[in-house]
Amino acid sequence: MIQAVIPGRGNMNLEVLVLDYNGTLALDGQMFKSVRESISRLSPFLEIHILTSDTFGTVVQQCEGLSVQVKVLESMEHVKEKADYVLQFGTREVVAIGNGANDQLMLKHARLGIAVIGCEGASTQALLSADLIVNNIDDALGLFLETKRLKATLRL
Repeated sequence: MIQAVIPGRGNMNLEVLVLDYNGTLALDGQMFKSVRESISRLSPFLEIHILTSDTFGTVVQQCEGLSVQVKVLESMEHVKEKADYVLQFGTREVVAIGNGANDQLMLKHARLGIAVIGCEGASTQALLSADLIVNNIDDALGLFLETKRLKATLRL
């Protein structure tokens, strides 16, 4: 678990990290090298899940050796499928990170939703549903490695 005390927002006891793959962790199906290191550093503290359509068919190979659970989306309703995935954790506190229009409800339903602009940009729907917007995935994952950054940004 990663804990953060946010003045005006209370305590966050984040247990689960749900990540979009393409556009967030990867570009054209290839995971950013820095992401592997950050996921390895965070996995002792967070249960990490990666959601993807696996458009490029690379997610399993790219996640090899990482302590993550990969879920390849099955339905044609990715917005709902991703939201339902986050909601399955019930009262556990989830942080979700994504950039696409299909991430909007996932970001909204999470205890903390983070939109990543990144190389592909970010959809307006994702931006409006997020609690926090960052330039890239390294900035997003860095928030959990240095939680005072969360406090500085989210305090009221």
